[in-house]
Amino acid sequence: MSPRTLVVDFDGTVTEQDLLDEIAQTFGDGDVYREVDEGLDRGRLSLREVIRREFEPVRAPLDEVVEYALENTRVRPGFRELVERARAEGWRFVIVSSGFHELIEPILEREGVDVELRANRVDPRPEGWQVHWSYGEDCGTCGESCKRATVDALANGGEVVYVGDGYSDRCAAEDADRVFARRGLARWLEERGIPFEPFEDFHDVSRALENGS
Repeated sequence: MSPRTLVVDFDGTVTEQDLLDEIAQTFGDGDVYREVDEGLDRGRLSLREVIRREFEPVRAPLDEVVEYALENTRVRPGFRELVERARAEGWRFVIVSSGFHELIEPILEREGVDVELRANRVDPRPEGWQVHWSYGEDCGTCGESCKRATVDALANGGEVVYVGDGYSDRCAAEDADRVFARRGLARWLEERGIPFEPFEDFHDVSRALENGS
């Protein structure tokens, strides 16, 4: 049996705000953002289509966007401590994100945190950013390009603890052994009667794992 694997979302989970949404609104087209966000909420658009369309209008150089992200992104309290505890306990700690390596890696480096990362990539072209999706075309469960297969492969038959907050976490969280959820993910799980544990920061997660390990 493989050891416990902590799978943690990035935008809105590791970070206090959703960095992906903030970049799309700040550097992209606000009207497009609102249109596709509504389409996602109403089930008319897939997450993959939403992210592609949100970032097509972004034309700022990558270094300018990274500088903005570093100046404006706050990491949720207890993140570094949970990573350190996972290392001490022999747990695998993996960030699995629908965001981009190019935006996530500078934040992790700033925080002095070295963890495994699974995320999409972006080609920041002057005529509009192009997203390179790292997940499969569709999932046999939800029908979208989602994190579930990646999480299953990471677990390798061991226990999966999933920590997330939003739409992109739904399918993978549904298949996890234990889930910590907040915001939209918590509401979605509650509506379906799927057990989860609420959290505000990573100190909450760490305490719960200590008490219920």
